[in-house]
Amino acid sequence: MNSVKILDVTLRDGGYRNNFNFTEEFACHAVSQLAAAGIPYCEIGYCNGSFIRKPEHGLTSAVNVSYLRALKAAAGTQLALAVMVHPKNVNQQDLEMLLEQGISMLRICLRRDQLQAGLHTIALAKSLGFFVSANVTHVTMQTLSDVTDTALQAEAAGADLICFADSNGTMIPVDVERLISRVSNRVLVPLGFHAHNNLSLALANAASAIEAGAEYIDTSICGMGKGAGNLHLSILIAYFERIGARHHYDLVKVMELSEQTSARVTNSHIATPLLDIMLGAYNFSYDVSARIKETLSTYPLPTEFHALQVMYQQDQATFHRPLTPNPVNKNATFNTTAQENVR
Repeated sequence: MNSVKILDVTLRDGGYRNNFNFTEEFACHAVSQLAAAGIPYCEIGYCNGSFIRKPEHGLTSAVNVSYLRALKAAAGTQLALAVMVHPKNVNQQDLEMLLEQGISMLRICLRRDQLQAGLHTIALAKSLGFFVSANVTHVTMQTLSDVTDTALQAEAAGADLICFADSNGTMIPVDVERLISRVSNRVLVPLGFHAHNNLSLALANAASAIEAGAEYIDTSICGMGKGAGNLHLSILIAYFERIGARHHYDLVKVMELSEQTSARVTNSHIATPLLDIMLGAYNFSYDVSARIKETLSTYPLPTEFHALQVMYQQDQATFHRPLTPNPVNKNATFNTTAQENVR
């Protein structure tokens, strides 16, 4: 594997923070900026509502043709659009409409207690030509055997990707490793992971998923998401920078998008100061503000994020930063080999 495929879910899962009341203008801006930052996939909302539809839910809870057309134009050719569906809320006409408007990935919520309806929707979506992601939800409320069986049936129904959602934010890294390792030994399709940050382990769990073989990781801008939120997009890319993983994502661009989102979107709630994310990525201490100011006065840089990036590049050219055992190596790659022994 050359790089992890990031799928941003802000406009869908982030909607639980603002009742899905994103404006079309902001959604287009977010999609275009994600594309510019190298993000390959963006989930832009639900079709016909979330599992429980509410009258106060806005634009991205039930995507319409006008919205889809606007976002397809904003995405260009660099970013693929995805929509999530609950099988009970959609029919074939709905899926055909999504396909006509340029949606390439359909993410189908797969609940164990409604499995047959989910499998039927997977088969239908596949027959229509979608790239189908089976999103197995609430995995911590099921046995590992049940989750594995669901994955096997989803693959047999035609799923191109199986994504496991820690819907309750309960998992710890060893749980994730066990799950991904077990299932990766049973199915041929790629696996993904959707973290929630209830225990502040979204990044640790995503890292464990990657090490165990997951190829797709869900993120959101500012960590926006249901409850405690999802994995912060900027933090994941900063982590890639820190460990020297090969990737093509632009950390500065996603930092800027996070800053813009926090200023424009109600309840985006950035729990971690943005600048601290880059400090962690590049091993700078908290008292670096004087050097940032000096760098900004020396070079025509637009933001402190750019200044930190230049400072890091300067240090790498002269010496290895202390306490950084493996300086950034763009030729490095993740070790995604599943564990030989499944617990």
